[in-house]
Amino acid sequence: MKSLKYKIFLLFVSILLIVQGITFYALYTTNKNQEVTEVNSRLTSAKTIFTDLFKRRIEYLSAFTAITAKESDIKKVFVDGNIRNLLTALNNQRQEIDTDLAMSITPDGLISGQLQRELINNVDASTGYHHFYNKIKHGIEVGHKFRYPNWFKSPQTSHIYMIGGLYYQVSISPVIYRSKRVGWIIFGFEINKRLANEFKKLTGLQTEFVLKEGEKNYLTASSEQHIQDFSQKEKLDLIEAIDEQRLPEHFIGTSSVMTRFEDRKLVVYMYSLKESIISMIEEQWWPLVMLAILTLFASLTSAYFLAASISRPINRLVNHAKIIASGHFQQNITFKEKNEIGQLANEFNHMQVALLQREEAITRLANHDLLTDLPNRHRLNEFLVGLKDDHFMMLHLNLSRLKDVNATLGYDVGDLVIQTLAIRLQKISEQQHVQFLVHLGADEFILIVDTMEVSEVSAQVNKELEEIFCFQGISLQLQVRMGIALYPEHTSDVTKLVQMADTALHHTRNTGSLVQIYQPELDVNTVERLNLINDLVQAIPANQFELYFQPKLCMTSRRVKHVEALVRWKHPTLGMIPPDNFISIAEKTGQIEALTRWVFTAALIQCKKWNALGLEINMAINISAENLKEPDFYDFVCHTIDEQNISPNQVTLEVTESSVVGDTDAAIQLLSKFKDYGLKISIDDYGTGYSSLAQLKQLPVHELKIDKSFIQRLEKDVDDQIIVRSTIDLAHNMGLKVVAEGIEDEYSLTWLSDYACNYAQGYFISRPKPASELTPWLLNPPCFDKVDYQI
Repeated sequence: MKSLKYKIFLLFVSILLIVQGITFYALYTTNKNQEVTEVNSRLTSAKTIFTDLFKRRIEYLSAFTAITAKESDIKKVFVDGNIRNLLTALNNQRQEIDTDLAMSITPDGLISGQLQRELINNVDASTGYHHFYNKIKHGIEVGHKFRYPNWFKSPQTSHIYMIGGLYYQVSISPVIYRSKRVGWIIFGFEINKRLANEFKKLTGLQTEFVLKEGEKNYLTASSEQHIQDFSQKEKLDLIEAIDEQRLPEHFIGTSSVMTRFEDRKLVVYMYSLKESIISMIEEQWWPLVMLAILTLFASLTSAYFLAASISRPINRLVNHAKIIASGHFQQNITFKEKNEIGQLANEFNHMQVALLQREEAITRLANHDLLTDLPNRHRLNEFLVGLKDDHFMMLHLNLSRLKDVNATLGYDVGDLVIQTLAIRLQKISEQQHVQFLVHLGADEFILIVDTMEVSEVSAQVNKELEEIFCFQGISLQLQVRMGIALYPEHTSDVTKLVQMADTALHHTRNTGSLVQIYQPELDVNTVERLNLINDLVQAIPANQFELYFQPKLCMTSRRVKHVEALVRWKHPTLGMIPPDNFISIAEKTGQIEALTRWVFTAALIQCKKWNALGLEINMAINISAENLKEPDFYDFVCHTIDEQNISPNQVTLEVTESSVVGDTDAAIQLLSKFKDYGLKISIDDYGTGYSSLAQLKQLPVHELKIDKSFIQRLEKDVDDQIIVRSTIDLAHNMGLKVVAEGIEDEYSLTWLSDYACNYAQGYFISRPKPASELTPWLLNPPCFDKVDYQI
């Protein structure tokens, strides 16, 4: 029997491939290192050759100049002053070492002689050939002062001298006759193409001579180009790349400073294509590459046949696995071989049976609740799809007082109660008009029944629950709350029906009722509200809020010296949103802190503008109960008032009664600090909260603001008149001012004035307005002494 392990033995071919890959990588790395070494060696050698030869050239030129200055013939012509003889002597000396420049300078620094070698290009008119020959000419500086008199005293023996755009490497030496300096002589080699070619022959690299003046480069001479024809700009770019060590990868290059003088220096640059240097190494590399490729091909061929021999039975198993994955568990797979593959096939068959049993169990678990074995939410969604065209009623049931059972008797008893409820509800589901029973989880169930009266369904459910549940001598009366939604009366979308029934059930918890049919007004978590929650986060950064201001009329002076700041949300798509629609959202989502601080700052900025106009207006600003819990709210308020240079007595903080109910002591302590600082405190919406008179007595407030619900019906409701009159008397007896809001008619204003209300606020006096509209109104207010107060 051929074992699978025997076949796997052939996988050692793969090991061979790995070893070969490692060997190939090692050879490749060695080759690359050799290339780098060869390039560095070439550059180092070229730089060394150039430096050595150039140094010798300088020494040779300096020695020749010094020796020539000591010769008697030279000294004689300097003393005689015969220019012709001087030039002849200079030219004879120049020819000895074939220099390109010879100069003589008088003791007073005047150039008395200057000889330059010029290369003449002569074109034969008949043949068109170019003939080059040398010509010695007089330099253009004869009779001029020598430009670098500091060279006479410089210890440096070599300098760079420029004449008419030509650069020379020169050496200067004094001529001494009878211990007296009678002048100087200068000899020099032109730094030209011929010199560059000489160095190129020695180094094998393209040679460029560059004069550097500060950040600027001037190309003085280049060798013959064999790489490619570069323009002067391209050469300068290559030179800059060598300086910055960012040469293109296919180039090599180096540089060396020839000499420095003042703020200039002469630099030689040598470069070449890398391929010209490493071509020989690459020729040695290719045979190794070809050998590696052939070996790799042979290894892959062997591996292919090995894989083919193993993969055939495995492919059968893979195909069978796909059949199992598609949900078909009845087909078995058989192998004649008794090796490991045959054993694996048998295990596949056993796995099929186990998977079939497990899938059936998972399917049931996915569609049924573990505790009650009733259909669950997933099964409910599937069932609802089939009821789209029917009329039915959905009851969302919630078992009452289960938390008390869990807390008192434990969760095991609670689970037993839920199971008992499920059994009793199953009896109802057996009736013909009941279509489906679902356990959503915990103590919540769903009943779907044919359209019938709500009272009938409720009565049937209560009848089944009449029997007392007993456990270890403890008797419990099972009771459920019901939220009811109708299809298609409430919605044509069955997926929303559960949500509506849950909304109705939630309402029963708030009201204490046992049955509630869904009503649209019960749905507080609308899509619009969710969108506002999301949009509110970006509203302040997007500058979507703006302030409106509503005046408060002083009933005694008939003047407006108080306004209330009211925030408005100018939504980009929904338009103007009143505060009642988003303040509660801000409080619940934690955005009220940022909103209140924006309102406070914006209100004080406007107050400062009115102060500048001579309008000393008291600014009332609403603060939330959440603001009173902020640890740094007091510091923020004080800092903002100081920053805007507003007097504290110009600011009134309006706080609702409910703001101080949660933590009365902390709220009173903070409000007392505000009062001590100089701010005025007002209790807003007085009469709608839960504060007692004892609590009101402790609050450090200056005024009460009577809620508009008591003001708007003063003319018709005697009880409201009694409440308002009593509140005014109570406030005055406690030393507090009274503000009445919501005044919308003349009767209310007159009545409040008769009963000594201090301030009046409402549409009858003025609607809330932005500052741009209210400012002219404040500067020129209407006359409030007459009956017609409306604007």
